[in-house]
Amino acid sequence: MRMYFAVTSAVELFAGSLNVDVPKPRCLQQDLDAGKPPPAIVIPRTELINMPTYIGDGQAWRCELTGDKFPNVINCWIFRRKGSRVPPGVIELVACELLRTPYKLQHGDRVVLAIV
Repeated sequence: MRMYFAVTSAVELFAGSLNVDVPKPRCLQQDLDAGKPPPAIVIPRTELINMPTYIGDGQAWRCELTGDKFPNVINCWIFRRKGSRVPPGVIELVACELLRTPYKLQHGDRVVLAIV
């Protein structure tokens, strides 16, 4: 996946790097879809490849991930597609590095996610 930040630069991200269970607030997905807070990046639907027809624009929010299994803050992105059928309470993260395997993350591990 490529997310374009300027006309001349792109960043390679590992799609599906990590899914995080976020039980509170329950309305987080709806708030993000409504632009609260505003996304840092909007990817027009026409730029999303191999997505179902019901998916809308992609949106991304810069965030920081911390946890017991990694010593430093990891910069990453919350990524949502309007109309996504990701289960309620789940947020998809993408990053410039793999997240699950190198840090041996497993379902249920506690992490802290801060939108910056």
